[in-house]
Amino acid sequence: MSKQIFIIGSSRSGTTMMGRILSKHREVFTFKELHFFGTLWSKSSKKINKKESVLLLARLLCIQENGIFHQDKIYSFYPEAQDILCKYKTNDPIDIYKLFFDVYLTKTSSSISCEQTPNNIFYLEEILTFFPNAYIINMVRDQRDVLLSQKNKWKRRFLGASNIPLSEALRAYINYHPITIARIWNSCLLYSRKFKHNKQVKIIYFEKLLNSPENIIQDICTFLEIDFDLNMLRVPLLGSSTEDDNKKHMLIDSTKIMKWKRGGLNNAEIYLSQLFSNNMMEYFSYDLKQYRFPPLFCIFYIFTFPIKLGFSFLLNIRKMANINEVIKKRFFVK
Repeated sequence: MSKQIFIIGSSRSGTTMMGRILSKHREVFTFKELHFFGTLWSKSSKKINKKESVLLLARLLCIQENGIFHQDKIYSFYPEAQDILCKYKTNDPIDIYKLFFDVYLTKTSSSISCEQTPNNIFYLEEILTFFPNAYIINMVRDQRDVLLSQKNKWKRRFLGASNIPLSEALRAYINYHPITIARIWNSCLLYSRKFKHNKQVKIIYFEKLLNSPENIIQDICTFLEIDFDLNMLRVPLLGSSTEDDNKKHMLIDSTKIMKWKRGGLNNAEIYLSQLFSNNMMEYFSYDLKQYRFPPLFCIFYIFTFPIKLGFSFLLNIRKMANINEVIKKRFFVK
């Protein structure tokens, strides 16, 4: 079995950037966000029949080639999936997932697979069970910068990511609410704390990476047992939810640190987000902004929370392999 890297963390915490950094290494192939765990597979998943096996592999191939938002041409990958499964007979979804990794490593002459789906943090225990020798890079970022990025995530379609459908931009807009984002971030950091001392898990603070990229990336390479390459410091400025993509500038941009202090969030958003994540913010050494009184506009967000949450649930239900499991892992972490 090949070596696997999983980059995990709260969404908008630098997981994609870390994937780009590692993809600069000659041995590493970084996949697109596959959303296997929680969307294509759940803990209740069982063995599947031959047709379902081919469809699962075809879907993974389609996501990798066309992106998570463009799965309408899945059947064009059916023949390739069928040919692969004729050689490697399996009806276990996890084995198909592993096989998919190996297929691309062979195609690209790489030796290390890198999966960068941030939400895999909710399935960290399962990943360490199925991939006992995996390397986990857990990205951690100030919750308020995550909040700012999530607030503007719907704009990505107009800042360089024109392949994002309008419906997905709308879904990102509806998904945003300071209480929801804070609760999910808090759950992510609870998993980070739970596995903090696991030798296979390395926590990387987004802020430290941007402040001292060469030192941090060298440390990551030591953890992954690969050689450091200076090219890993040259990554395009892509993926921002507040600025246009810029493929020409190849660097790790330190201006992304503490952007929330330069505007974009009102006091009510900051106050509520801190209220629902203060324990984890303090545990991971993020200073809280102090308020003498709750901002008056908090009333608006408290009133709209159940409405936004309801619409968000309806727009995301199709992406959940097991609704109860997804809700439990995101909102009721023990």
